[in-house]
Amino acid sequence: MKVRRVTALGLMVMFGMVAGRTAVHAQQAAPAKDAIAEADEKILAEIHDHNEIMSNLEYLSDVIGARLTGAENLKKANDWTRQKFADYGVANPHLEPWTIAHTWTRVAATGQIVSPSVHPLTIASYAWAPSTNGVVRGHVVYVTARSLDDLAQYKGKLKGAIVISAEPALLPPAGQPAPDPQDIPYGDSFLLVAPHRPGPPPPAFGPGFRQFMQARTEFFKNEGVVATLTDSGKPDGLLNMTGMGGRNYDIAAIPAAFVSSESYGIIWRLLQRGQVDLELNLTNSIGDKPVEVYNTVAEIRGSEKPDEIVVLGAHLDSWDLGTGTTDNGTGSMVVLEAARALQKLGLQPKRTIRFVLFSGEEQGLNGSRAYIAAHKDELPKISAALIHDTGTGKVVSISLMRNYQDREVMEKVVAPLRSLGLLELTERWMTGSDHASFEEAGIPGFFCVQDPAQYFETHHSQADTFDQAHEADLVEGAQVMAAWAYNVAQLPDLLPRKPAPAPTAPAGN
Repeated sequence: MKVRRVTALGLMVMFGMVAGRTAVHAQQAAPAKDAIAEADEKILAEIHDHNEIMSNLEYLSDVIGARLTGAENLKKANDWTRQKFADYGVANPHLEPWTIAHTWTRVAATGQIVSPSVHPLTIASYAWAPSTNGVVRGHVVYVTARSLDDLAQYKGKLKGAIVISAEPALLPPAGQPAPDPQDIPYGDSFLLVAPHRPGPPPPAFGPGFRQFMQARTEFFKNEGVVATLTDSGKPDGLLNMTGMGGRNYDIAAIPAAFVSSESYGIIWRLLQRGQVDLELNLTNSIGDKPVEVYNTVAEIRGSEKPDEIVVLGAHLDSWDLGTGTTDNGTGSMVVLEAARALQKLGLQPKRTIRFVLFSGEEQGLNGSRAYIAAHKDELPKISAALIHDTGTGKVVSISLMRNYQDREVMEKVVAPLRSLGLLELTERWMTGSDHASFEEAGIPGFFCVQDPAQYFETHHSQADTFDQAHEADLVEGAQVMAAWAYNVAQLPDLLPRKPAPAPTAPAGN
């Protein structure tokens, strides 16, 4: 038997060979993890170094401008984004139509207090509200009703009145630190824009509240109310904006307008002293027939499971006082950038990643509802949707929308994004954006929780312009969206749905 002497050099060579075999085995055992990590690094670098977010956002905001659903500018934005997807090489860029009952265009709005003293009002008509019949004059009445029964006390007392129905909004003091973005009470009601209003909290914004608001407006019309006014709840003379036509794009029963918080405050203080008379002149143009509007859609086809889909979305429509930069040009251009980067890198995700820029979000998530209806046969194969829709601020977390069954896998999906400063996932609930349409259809619908970045002060106002955009934060948002979509597309299976609700037992006799 021959004895071999093992030298130190020999040991080093042997250990090196073993280590090399171990490394090769490890690479073979977990290629997916390494591939995803490598892809995420490429995605983050591509968006950081070569993004086109700000140039695209400036064009959308300044050259195209405000994009009210049904307006010519929104169709221009649809056509432009479709072409941008095509220019980037993203597959099947196209427009998907749906229909609204009436278009609505703002023309002019003026108003003033005429008694007991003269004060001009900063004012703008609600969307889908009718015009006044020229200059109208009325006395102000404060109506406190919160139910149909409460309205009975005003029967026969509102003829010729201009109605207000809330105390002035209280805005946070100047210099107050920004709140934690995970604590902001997002919701789909403009009544929640102001951090606090005196008196009892407003009713929950849901179907019951909408029905009451419609019934109250009809009551006002029947009683001869001239118009209603709402406090904008914003600082520095800014106006707010929302619509009166509901999800059906009906024309409201009576004229209605927002006034600045400063104007509303004067009205309120004078009303405490006695009668206040106003003059209003609201002029709007209303279409007399239904029109088609569109969602912009494009995709990167999946290499292995092309019929399974991951959705990245934002809404392209806006209100019309500003140029719709942070609500929601920012989200739309983040989605467009995610598509550009993923296509340029040629990563070939296993599942299809579909990019959807919805319209009609501001009037009740109508574009995403129309998308769900048009794609009902695909719904079982949609893994999840992620929506970017709270302005220019950094994405600090992703809400699971109580999809508890997805937490463990989603933690792994976002793990590579911790380097961007992403916080823990949250279960925080939010209605009022397009992810809710997917949730209602039983699909996990997630949304980006963002730093507020003055969103509530400027959104829906004339100050929602390109000047509000924060480039670094939008770059981070695009990185999060693109990497999230790719990682979800690479998962072994579709994300699990929420458990179906237990059947309700029939009532006993």
